[in-house]
Amino acid sequence: MAAMNFLFRKPRFPIVIDTGSGLIGAKSWAACEKQLATITFADMAPRDVIDASVEAFSLFPEHMVFSPLTFKKRWTKAAIITLYNSQKGPGRPAYPTNSLGNKSLEKVFRDIVELLTAPRKVDGIVGHKIK
Repeated sequence: MAAMNFLFRKPRFPIVIDTGSGLIGAKSWAACEKQLATITFADMAPRDVIDASVEAFSLFPEHMVFSPLTFKKRWTKAAIITLYNSQKGPGRPAYPTNSLGNKSLEKVFRDIVELLTAPRKVDGIVGHKIK
């Protein structure tokens, strides 16, 4: 895998990356690099990245470049929850959409990262990866 590069500045951790086939959450660059090394992108289209400040970044897989230059500047609670619930994958619970008024945008984002980085549970078996 190519080394990760940054255009202008790095996203702040934790981050969520939409790989096109699912979501990954990472709390550090080491965790991010490890997870991206296992992913084969179907195409080289830019991927959405959300950083700790809930700012939008893009990942350009062809060059492994993270960039803050994107049409969407900030994410909303509803958009983050919709993204997670639509691409959470098997073994992960859906994020509840009730009582959102009581939660800050940053809290919703942190909850989503925790769900993505927690071990998956499938058929009563806890494991980190599903093969």
